[in-house]
Amino acid sequence: MSFSGQHSDAELVVLLKTGDVNAFTILYNKYSPKMYVNMFKMVKDEQVVEEMIQVLFSRIWQQRETITYDSDFAAYLYRAGSNLVCDFYRKLKSDRKMRARFRSAITEEYSHIEESIYFKESKQLLEQALAGLSAQQRHVYELCKLEGCSYKETAARLGISPYTVKEYLSKAKQLVKTFMARNMEKIACLIIFFM
Repeated sequence: MSFSGQHSDAELVVLLKTGDVNAFTILYNKYSPKMYVNMFKMVKDEQVVEEMIQVLFSRIWQQRETITYDSDFAAYLYRAGSNLVCDFYRKLKSDRKMRARFRSAITEEYSHIEESIYFKESKQLLEQALAGLSAQQRHVYELCKLEGCSYKETAARLGISPYTVKEYLSKAKQLVKTFMARNMEKIACLIIFFM
């Protein structure tokens, strides 16, 4: 039989129940990518999801004559896929080795998120501190502390003496320290939260 996309899922399921490999292949090609995306959102491991997809469609093929698909094959697949994910997590709970592997993957993912949040919070706090400086103090602080320029390089770029750079930087550092001390509670919370 030739299949060119004109058959509905219901028709393909009827053909599948009779053992039609082409109908099975069309259903597999249509739904396996969608199932992969949905299951990956829940499991976050490509290899495990690929195995689950194979198990899911193997069961569909093996039990094709006895399984009742109600009226919606897609809904049946999503329910069966969700059940596989639940079974996986039940097994994961009892399998220590697998749990350790997933814990490290989740911790690594969480660690990146954590660092990103900490960096953004720290950067915002520094921006708030620098906003309290005069324009010249801020410029000197950014060049010396953030860009790593020497007093001489900063003086040359701004057209001021190295002594003036030193004075501006000294005042800027003092103001930043004072701001940070006033906001120490926020900093301590960030440090404690991310430890």
